Amino acid sequence: MANIRNIGSAVRKARNWRPASGQIRLRPGALELLDIHPLLARIVEALGTNAAARVLGADRAQVSRWRSRKEPIGAEMARRVIDLHDVLTRILRVYDPDTAALWLVGSEPLLGGARPIDVMAIEGASPVIRAIDGIAQGVYA
Repeated sequence: MANIRNIGSAVRKARNWRPASGQIRLRPGALELLDIHPLLARIVEALGTNAAARVLGADRAQVSRWRSRKEPIGAEMARRVIDLHDVLTRILRVYDPDTAALWLVGSEPLLGGARPIDVMAIEGASPVIRAIDGIAQGVYA
């Protein structure tokens, strides 16, 4: 595909990431990570309310209620929001927005020819993220 972004980290040698040794303590501010609303807001800003609702498998009005905090985001929908945010963030580091949008609904060889958006809905974000990582590393199926 055309319009591949040049990510600075892809050119440099990757540093090994080793598990932290010792104890890890989460500070009180870590609880802010529980708030899904900022991720949802970014998704809606990127896709629009209608498209975000379609991709998340929700009603447009429900997405609006979530954004205005009139209705809580349930556990399953929170997982979808997090997954979609992760996938969008990663694919936009590889492709420009127009190409990324086409990639999401196109056939991806690294996913056995399936559409990334379908794989994400059925299997979650992990296989899609692996495919994006493969694309970023120049892997072709």
